Amino acid sequence: MRQCACAFIREAIRWRKKGAYSRSVRKKQARRGTKPTMAETREIDDFDVRILRVLATNARASNVEIARQVGLSEAPCSRRIQRLEQAGVIKGYGVQLDAGAVGIGIEAFITLTLEAVSAQSADRFAELVRESPHVLACYIVSGGAYALLHVAAEDIHFYSEFVLDRLRTIPGVKDLNSNFVMRVVKESGGLPIAPIGRPKR
Repeated sequence: MRQCACAFIREAIRWRKKGAYSRSVRKKQARRGTKPTMAETREIDDFDVRILRVLATNARASNVEIARQVGLSEAPCSRRIQRLEQAGVIKGYGVQLDAGAVGIGIEAFITLTLEAVSAQSADRFAELVRESPHVLACYIVSGGAYALLHVAAEDIHFYSEFVLDRLRTIPGVKDLNSNFVMRVVKESGGLPIAPIGRPKR
């Protein structure tokens, strides 16, 4: 009985400290005018990490299967997934396609350099990238180049048309360098999910 009481007291203290930490974070965020993230308020725990790992491996896994793998009952598992979605931790669900099966014959990574980055050239570039179905991903990068694009096209005709008639027409473009994908060694749409409590490096 005494051991049970001590265990209860320790748990109560732990949750009281956790609540104080969350309130402190919310106050700091309120002063900065930003919203606290799930990580900052310690709302992501080991069960959430397990759920994210299952979904990263198989986004089509049913709630029953996810709950079984992470060691939860179905209702709490479903609530956790909804909370992760609402908080923006899970941004969406996608599908990986076979490029050849859908008629994609060429993939390339393009480094793009601008003569001078102006508001006009940056806006025109962003507009073109967002509206083009050929651009799978685009990153503004450090170093000599301005941006790195992952581009897919049906064949060299469509690829050259996109590069010469679209990218080259952006005001201030200085240089384009195409690196064609010859073979895929590894392709993953997920992020590495570290365990809770692992020290950051």
